[in-house]
Amino acid sequence: MTEWSQDMEKRILRKYRFTLTFRVLRILLICAVIYGLYLIGVSIIFQKTQPDLKHLYNSLIVLEWQQPNIKGQFNSRLPTEITPLLTQKINYPLVKQVGKEDVVVGEMHIEKSIWNTASTMRMDLASTEASEKFSFNLPVDPQTGKATSSQLNHNVWKTLEKIPEGTVAELAFSMSTFMEPIELVRKLASYDINIVWMPLYTGELKSFDPAFHSKGSGTITIYDTFGLSAGLEVSDDYSHIWIGENFTNIKKSQHIMLENMEKLLNNEKQSYIEDFLGVAHLQERYDYLKTNGFQVYGAVVTGPTKELLKLKDIEGISNEVLGAVELWNWDNR
Repeated sequence: MTEWSQDMEKRILRKYRFTLTFRVLRILLICAVIYGLYLIGVSIIFQKTQPDLKHLYNSLIVLEWQQPNIKGQFNSRLPTEITPLLTQKINYPLVKQVGKEDVVVGEMHIEKSIWNTASTMRMDLASTEASEKFSFNLPVDPQTGKATSSQLNHNVWKTLEKIPEGTVAELAFSMSTFMEPIELVRKLASYDINIVWMPLYTGELKSFDPAFHSKGSGTITIYDTFGLSAGLEVSDDYSHIWIGENFTNIKKSQHIMLENMEKLLNNEKQSYIEDFLGVAHLQERYDYLKTNGFQVYGAVVTGPTKELLKLKDIEGISNEVLGAVELWNWDNR
C-alpha cells in the first residue's frame, strides 16, 4: 500500500483538475455545436418561410393609413436580422412626397418577437417638423349632427405668398363638409397639384372614441386620423408589392383598403393588430366603411407653392397647415 503524502495529493488534484477542465470544455464544445446547428436551422427555416415579408407589408399598409403623406421606401428584399430568440428586426427609410419626388424624413424600426405584446414598430424621424403629424377638423359633430365651426389659418397663405417661385411644398387642410373621395378629387382637378392622402371618417365619436381628439371653440380635431392613400397590393406569398399611383383610380384605392383591412382582421390576432401594428378599433372602422361607404373631410396635397396658394379660394377650406418645402422638382404641363 502506497503511503499517503503531500506530493501524491498534488498529483491527484492535478489529475482531477485536468479531467474536470476537459469535461467542461467538452460540454461547452457540444453546446456550441448544438447552438450553431440551431442557428443554421433557424436561418434555413426563416429563408424558406420568409415570415418577415408579411410583417413588412402589414407595417407598410398601416403606416399609410395612419401617417398623412409618410410611407415606407422598400425594395424587393430588405435585409432582415433574425436573433437567437427568434425576434425579426427590419429597418426601412421613411419618405414623404414633396412635389414629384420622395424626400427621406426618417427610418422605421420593426422588432417582431414571437410574442405580439413584446413586438414594436417605431418611427425615428429626422426633425421635429417631420414628427408633427397633420391633424384635421371634423365638419360635423357625429354625436349631435350639428356643423362645427371652421378655423382659417391665414398665416399659411401669407407664407405661401412670400415663398419664392421655383419651390414645391405639401399642404394639409380640412373641408367644411363630408364628401366622397371622388368629389374632392374633382374639386381639385383644375389645380396643378397631386393629392397624396385624404382623412377618412371611420365612425369616430359615433362607433368608438378615438384615442387622441379635442373639442373646443366649436371645433372637433381628430389627431389619430385614418386616411385613404393610393393603396398597396401584395402577392399571396407577400414577395411582390404593387404601389398605387396618386389616386388614378379612386374606386380601386377604396377596394384595396377594404381588402387589406379584411385580410388583417381575418388572419391576425387582435394583439398583433393592436400591440404590434398599433392600430386601434380596426374592426369598428372596417364595419363603418362597409356599411356607410367612404367619406373624406380634407386632404394632404403637394405641388408648386404658387399653385397651392390658389387653393385659398376654395369654399369651405380650413385648418390649413403648410408642411415641407423643397426646391422645384415639378414637370410643367
